[in-house]
Amino acid sequence: MDRLTQVALNSMRLLADNQRVVASNLANQNTIGFRKDLPSNLTSVYLHGEQGLDDRVFASRGQTGVDAQSGTLIPTDRPLDIAVEGDGYIVGQNAKGEDVITRRGDLSVTADRKLRNGEGLLIMGDQGPITVPPYSNIDIARDGTISVQPFGAAAGESIAAGRVKLVSVPADNIQKGLDGFMRPMDGKTPAADAKVQINAKYLEASNVNSVDSMVDMIETTRSYEMKVKLLAMAKDLDTETAKLMRSNQ
Repeated sequence: MDRLTQVALNSMRLLADNQRVVASNLANQNTIGFRKDLPSNLTSVYLHGEQGLDDRVFASRGQTGVDAQSGTLIPTDRPLDIAVEGDGYIVGQNAKGEDVITRRGDLSVTADRKLRNGEGLLIMGDQGPITVPPYSNIDIARDGTISVQPFGAAAGESIAAGRVKLVSVPADNIQKGLDGFMRPMDGKTPAADAKVQINAKYLEASNVNSVDSMVDMIETTRSYEMKVKLLAMAKDLDTETAKLMRSNQ
C-alpha cells in the first residue's frame, strides 16, 4: 500500500507547485511587460528493482519555462514608454549589478539622471547604464537611440544620450529566477541586435490570459482532489486488509 500513498503524495506536491505558478501569473495579469510562467510538465519516472522490474512509478517535474507570446500594445503618448517587437528584450541591471532581460518598457529618469524602468532596473546602453542629461524634450527612435533637446537649445537641436541595449533571445533559452527577473538560460547576455526594434509611446501588456489561467487552476485543483481520494482509498483498503488478517487468526 505504501506504493500508492507515496506516488499520490509526490504528485500532490508537484501539483501544489504548479498551482502556485498559476496563482502568480494571475497576480501579475496587469503588470506591464510580464511574461507568464509555464507550469511544469509532469512526467513519469520508473524506479527499477534489483531484478530489473518496474518497482514504482513516480511523477517527476519536467522543464519549466516562460511563455514567449507577446502581450497586446497599449498606446500611452508618453515619449519614455517603449514596447519591444518580436522576441527582443531590453537589457537591464538589477540592484546586485547583474544583467537581466525584460520586456517592461515604462521608463523614467530618476534623480540621479539614470534611466530605469518600472521595476527599478537600470537600463543598459552600449557603454553601460544610460545617463540622461537635463532636457526639455526627449525622443526614442525605433532602434532604441535616445535623443534629447537640452535646456536652452534651439528647437530641433538635439544630442544623443545613448541607445537602449536590445537583444534577441530564443524562447527556449529563457528562464526566470527566484527574484522574478528573466535571464538567458545559458548565462550569457547576447550582444546588441540591430534587428530588434521598439515601438515608442506604447507599452506591452502582460501576456497572462485570466480565463486560461482560471481553467488551469481548476484542472490542477481537480487533479489534486483525485490524489486525495487515492489516499482515502488506500486508507480504506489498509483498514479492510487489517480486519481480514485479524479474522483469520
